[in-house]
Amino acid sequence: MTAIVRLARNVLAAAALGLVPAAGSAGAADLNLPVPTAVVYPGQSVLERGVISARFSVPGNQLAAYVVEEGMLKDRLARRTLLPNKPILLSDLKSPDAVTAGAPVTLVYREEGLLITGKGVPLQSAQAGQAVRVRNIDSGVLVSGIASEDGSVEVLAQ
Repeated sequence: MTAIVRLARNVLAAAALGLVPAAGSAGAADLNLPVPTAVVYPGQSVLERGVISARFSVPGNQLAAYVVEEGMLKDRLARRTLLPNKPILLSDLKSPDAVTAGAPVTLVYREEGLLITGKGVPLQSAQAGQAVRVRNIDSGVLVSGIASEDGSVEVLAQ
């Protein structure tokens, strides 16, 4: 289940319990939100550093900007320094990089009835689904591709 689906489910559940004000209302919701137990530096996992629950009053129109359940932190890294006992914004998190600049990757080119693989070195880090430029180790040619979750790069047709 995606983080957005979980967030929507939680907001609907909170609304059903009367914890979230009606649309257009200027009120705030009192919620238990996951917070770090220690400083979390950029690139670190919030869950690995430790999380507890703390009560906060969140303006109803800003609720969708916050991490509202611990499950939303799974497989996510801090984008900026997070402080202990402070709520976490969704914009404070990022997915881990699928490929890392300078670390060898497998290049994969697929066409109907054809599969070519090779080795390359990404020029920048990228998350799964992001475009990345890669230098082919054998030929030195720069190619463009899409980073895959398994750490390979799907080469785009030139």
